[in-house]
Amino acid sequence: TRTDDVANGIVTATKANPLKVPIVIRLTGTNEEIAVKILTDNGFSASSEMDEAVQRAVQLATGASN
Repeated sequence: TRTDDVANGIVTATKANPLKVPIVIRLTGTNEEIAVKILTDNGFSASSEMDEAVQRAVQLATGASN
């Protein structure tokens, strides 16, 4: 999967329909480094590592700031 296309789709969709809760995105595939940059540049928490994404989701769910 071209993850940069997925990332651009997420950015476009959320600009048209703003989210009410934070999301954590985990992507793996073609152009994943570009995709993570696109998402983080647009304020999303994104990673290509599952463990990192899970840790961030737990932080958001518990209100931790790290």
